[in-house]
Amino acid sequence: MPKTRTAKKKPQERIIPMVWNFPDDLLSGYATNILVQTGEQELFISFFELQQPVVLAPEDVAKIESVNAECIARIIVTPERLSKFIEALQKQLDTFNAKKAATQKSNGFK
Repeated sequence: MPKTRTAKKKPQERIIPMVWNFPDDLLSGYATNILVQTGEQELFISFFELQQPVVLAPEDVAKIESVNAECIARIIVTPERLSKFIEALQKQLDTFNAKKAATQKSNGFK
């Protein structure tokens, strides 16, 4: 009697939802500057918030020698993952700009 082959069962695929967790003590900063540095196999992305100097009179501007930019977040990401992040960011920026343009148009702005 010939042996019959049984098909190997593929593992069943399923979608496992991700739960987005924002810790209560998570700080949000206003990123005014970004610095991207490359490593051997990853990119280091640092976000900075510019610390505005106190200027009380026009002559105070001449006294300013530098301004501080405080690092508020730093992430390390692979180039492959960064490409996906850039796609997601571009999609959201396009959506934001389209909504903004539609709002301005409906308010009579060009």
